[in-house]
Amino acid sequence: MVSTGVGSFTKQAACPSSKILLEYRRNTLAPELSKLVEWHLEECDFCWSEMRLLTHHAPQAASKEEGRPPSMPVNLRVLAEALLFSHRPRPTRQKKQAKQ
Repeated sequence: MVSTGVGSFTKQAACPSSKILLEYRRNTLAPELSKLVEWHLEECDFCWSEMRLLTHHAPQAASKEEGRPPSMPVNLRVLAEALLFSHRPRPTRQKKQAKQ
């Protein structure tokens, strides 16, 4: 695929969903739908790029964990919690003294 350089690099209303692209990559789509996705990929830079990312998705058997998001890396979780908790009002000294 060669970039057309036309339009914005975003998913459009006519683009297949990520789920459809993943099913296409796994060869589990009906032949007619598969052909439509193939034609779309020839013209759409965004979906073609998304397919390149999905090549790293190994086919898996259906499992209970299939719908779960991956766990958050520890350093990202620490950063997210620091940002969330930094905006909470801190107790004043008067409240701390009242507890004692």
